[in-house]
Amino acid sequence: MSTLHESFNYLFQTKLDSWTPLRASLHQFFNDHEIALLDRSNRTFLSSMRTIVILSFENRFALLGGLGAVMRTFPAFLQKQGERVFLLTPLHRGCSAVKKAIDKGELVQRFTGHEVRICNYSCTVNCFEEANAVIPTYHVEITGRFLAGENPYGYVDQEDLLFDSLAFCAVAPSVVAHLGHTEHVLFHAHDWETAPIAIFARCAVISGLFQQVRTLLTLNNSFDASFPDHLKMRFFNRLFSGCTVLQSMLPFFHGPLTTVSTPYAHELRHDPLQRGFFADHLQRQFAMNPPIGIENGMFGEPSVPFSVEEMAAARKGNYHPLLTKKRSWRTSIIDLIHREKSPHSFGTFTPDRLDDPSVPIFLMSGRLDLMQKGFDTVFHAFKRVKPGSAMLFFTPTPCNDKEDLSFFTEIADECGGNIIIWPFFISSRKYRMLLQGASYLLMPSFYEPFGAANEGLLHGTPVIARATGGLLAQLEPGQGFSVPREYETILSNKLSDKRDAVFFRESFPENEAHIMWRTLLQLPLRQRIGNPLYQSIVEAAFKALVEAVDLYADHETYGSMILNGIQSVQHTTWKGAVEKYRAVFDVAAARGV
Repeated sequence: MSTLHESFNYLFQTKLDSWTPLRASLHQFFNDHEIALLDRSNRTFLSSMRTIVILSFENRFALLGGLGAVMRTFPAFLQKQGERVFLLTPLHRGCSAVKKAIDKGELVQRFTGHEVRICNYSCTVNCFEEANAVIPTYHVEITGRFLAGENPYGYVDQEDLLFDSLAFCAVAPSVVAHLGHTEHVLFHAHDWETAPIAIFARCAVISGLFQQVRTLLTLNNSFDASFPDHLKMRFFNRLFSGCTVLQSMLPFFHGPLTTVSTPYAHELRHDPLQRGFFADHLQRQFAMNPPIGIENGMFGEPSVPFSVEEMAAARKGNYHPLLTKKRSWRTSIIDLIHREKSPHSFGTFTPDRLDDPSVPIFLMSGRLDLMQKGFDTVFHAFKRVKPGSAMLFFTPTPCNDKEDLSFFTEIADECGGNIIIWPFFISSRKYRMLLQGASYLLMPSFYEPFGAANEGLLHGTPVIARATGGLLAQLEPGQGFSVPREYETILSNKLSDKRDAVFFRESFPENEAHIMWRTLLQLPLRQRIGNPLYQSIVEAAFKALVEAVDLYADHETYGSMILNGIQSVQHTTWKGAVEKYRAVFDVAAARGV
């Protein structure tokens, strides 16, 4: 085990041991009689008898980001470790994959017409079960809800999303009870969309629906939602403190708040971007229940893409076989480009550069979230890289904002022959080809709770990343990188001789950064370059791209980065993460009130 992970394990255990139950918040919502009923229930919760009910707004048929990837793996590993577990999620009727799953018999109706009445909300619920799921997985249908479309969060009026969230959490206890689980139930919620279970589950105990219950929350991102009084009255018929969902719900959970990496847990309370913009309104709640980081496992299969012989040669310092295989994968990218006929693609690679294996290909991919992903900083930086010394392949998730997309296409035109943009969905097979054939995977995120850096390493591709969040836990930048001041308390032992990434981080006064972040993220995309903090990020990204080009030209160094990444990612497993989550479950069962 690396020194870094030993440090993270120590931080995890220290925070877990020091967690203190929050009881004062109960009096904001419940009366003395209700609290007495809850106390009587709490004393009889048996951890050994628990059933884990995972609540996720995303599922394998309706997904957008990292939460969907987590749900494909985490629940199954919990089950392998001996937990009784099932997944509860909305039936997103507006999503074409859900419709196809019903038509093909992959989603089978479990029950219909179930009447739900809880607090001040009532509705009729249908329930579908996944026919071939690894763990029991149930999709909840409520008439008129979960109709956003292909993007399950994509309402024009975000209050519709909040209503979906509240409705789902309101019916969840009744659905679970109808499925036969009324005792020793532990709800593990994910993100703000399922956070209201913290109150609804307690209400289910008071109404006699459950005998015992516990609730926990994991944050996979920094998102939150405004919580207007009229919806508090609509669902609960009473007002309580908190202007947002997380402000209102965090005090009501039975155990420690968790998130998906140790550095991100640290950032939520210390990074200028989080404190100054995304999570400034939650600092009081975080002070009472400090976030605990638990690193996600690997989202892909832990299989080495190179042969045993190629890996053995690389471990002895002979990287030629490994690099030869890497060049063959680059040829697959060339074939893919020649075959692609989509009218929505932009830009080209000049043929002589594409055929020249000495010119690296940078791959950048992900949803076009300009508040988080930082893609635009790379385009500004790439304009400054010597023409012809590198190529950039950008595959953003489709975006309806043509104005934002035009920013990238205009720079592609400026850098003619060096940039290709595919702003459309590509198959997992094609994406794997791109990952393996690319020289580097680019991750310039403003913040990244965990991230897909391991996917690059797993496919033999080093990473260029802004030093933030889970990327600091997944990647090794080598001895030449200075740990940002904000992370010195948790990353003092981070650096090692092994290297699989190029990190960059802006140099900017910490006492001004939180103001600059707020200003920056409110600017139109084309005006960001006038912001001093943004300029510093672009400068750091430019230096990282130039360094990556130089490292690529050094075959021994670049070959060692590929080897180091593959060896590193083999140690990224769900087993350790699940052990930590089970420890959190134990604490919630023993100390939760």
